[in-house]
Amino acid sequence: RISISSLNDPQLNTLREIKQWFIQDNQQKKDSSQWFSAQCQFDLILSINGFLEIVEYIFNNCPGAVIQPRRVSQDMLEGLFGTIREMGSNSSTQTVQSYGYAINKLTITI
Repeated sequence: RISISSLNDPQLNTLREIKQWFIQDNQQKKDSSQWFSAQCQFDLILSINGFLEIVEYIFNNCPGAVIQPRRVSQDMLEGLFGTIREMGSNSSTQTVQSYGYAINKLTITI
């Protein structure tokens, strides 16, 4: 099983390199119609940043921790926001109370 046990892990370095490659102003990426859309590139960079920040947080706060990347998923978070959207017709007007209700609903269904 693939696991990460430090911030210097080669897998994390590869992710950092991939992120940097997406960020670089590469003309080849801009001209190709068969390349990822700008939104997709942005989302990939956000996902990589999020994962790297989670890993950094865990290693800084839980010395000796080991992370298995295949077990890291945002499906639960997406499900939470889906539940919140279902509860209200306009998600931009959700209140703290409705978020609390959604979190309780999610907790009960787990």
